[in-house]
Amino acid sequence: MWIAEIVPLAATLFSFIYGLRNFFKKGKPLFLQSITMAMGCHALGSIYHLCQTLTTETVLEGFTPAYLGRIGFFLFFITASYGQMDRIVDDGSPKIKPSRYIAIIAPVVAGLMFLPNAFMEDLPVNTKISAFLVWVPAMVSLYYNLKHAIIPDCDFGFIKAIKPFNILAVCLGIAELCCLTAWDYLYNAPLVITSIAFAVTCIATMLAAKKGADRWKI
Repeated sequence: MWIAEIVPLAATLFSFIYGLRNFFKKGKPLFLQSITMAMGCHALGSIYHLCQTLTTETVLEGFTPAYLGRIGFFLFFITASYGQMDRIVDDGSPKIKPSRYIAIIAPVVAGLMFLPNAFMEDLPVNTKISAFLVWVPAMVSLYYNLKHAIIPDCDFGFIKAIKPFNILAVCLGIAELCCLTAWDYLYNAPLVITSIAFAVTCIATMLAAKKGADRWKI
């Protein structure tokens, strides 16, 4: 459990500080700053959860700031991909249409991943609802990241440059949902595996975002 507490916290704190140092500068794309804030939200939620673990012997059920940190994490990823970014990548042309439909796979898979939580008999209803509130923005975030990962380049170096970031962002979102599920079941091995996977993907996503932004040409 301590690995599951500390490893994701260390990864998101590193990513947040890395983003503050590299992305909050004049001329840097807004999407990089949104990703940085996503890492900060997750880190705050993890800090709360760690403090809760250290100060109480019982597991608090229902909605807590830890869930709020995860919700903010995915909302900021949506902010990074939706709006101006999506309008640049998706011009509405028929060539892009298949990518829009294929990307629906991501939220469908994420929705199926919620089922073990929904049907877990020992999990209180208020905790299931709290988890569902995380799943909703996660599904939206995964849709846009997958769409931007598979969308045709259309001769724009910009699109090609950010594809590694979007692929890793999909993996990161899936890893986070796996972490939440592992926490609900409190199985040690899945907790360790999913937490390490999240941490590695978290740092890789930040590095890929910076590399992509440095390379893009519109």
